[in-house]
Amino acid sequence: MPTLDAVALPDHLIANQLRGKIAVVIDILRATTTIVEALEHGARCVVPVASVDGARVIAHDRAGSILCGERGGIKPDGFGLGNSPLEYSADVVRGVDCVLTTTNGTRALHLATEADEVLIGGITNVDALCDWIKRDGRDVVLICSGTDGRVSFEDCLGAGLIVDRLGYSSTDNAAMMFHAMEGAVERFGGLRFAVESSFHAKRLIGMGFGDDVAFACEVGKSSIVPVFDSVVGEIVAD
Repeated sequence: MPTLDAVALPDHLIANQLRGKIAVVIDILRATTTIVEALEHGARCVVPVASVDGARVIAHDRAGSILCGERGGIKPDGFGLGNSPLEYSADVVRGVDCVLTTTNGTRALHLATEADEVLIGGITNVDALCDWIKRDGRDVVLICSGTDGRVSFEDCLGAGLIVDRLGYSSTDNAAMMFHAMEGAVERFGGLRFAVESSFHAKRLIGMGFGDDVAFACEVGKSSIVPVFDSVVGEIVAD
């Protein structure tokens, strides 16, 4: 049986931890949820970029692209879209290259590129994601993006849900995320309420993004499994 490992922050990765494995990058609020939604609605690809200035340069050089992302949760000046998955409707993104930069998720993606495959995971695509992983059969490392260098409870909840769905032999780190998810769901009376209890969710709700938080908790609503090709720098739907 394949093994399943997990890290609470991308900076917790150690040398060779990803080699020969599938990496799943998780940023529930909101980057990976937004990437899934963009591809769900027909974006040609998502181009993850670490910096705002870098995103501007890449979007300028890509015909038919749109600048997307956030800093501090807010859309930067001159950007076409922010980091709300609800903005990425088909009439806006179909056929478009979405050049995306976020505070945490896009950085985590670029730190995961030693893996054989880099997938984008969220609560909204958890079932399709786990089906993809089971068909592949390689070992897996779940990478929680965190928030500003700190562990994000909602990312650990998403990772715990993946651990539960896969049923693989788990390291202690992965097992802890499963037990944290299971306990939080029981304590708060549901996965959405557990996510909403997190510091980052409360912050987003206070900024007026409560609908984004609720949307990110819709289990298995998407059949999209985004795959990051670091050689060409694009995320596409498998």
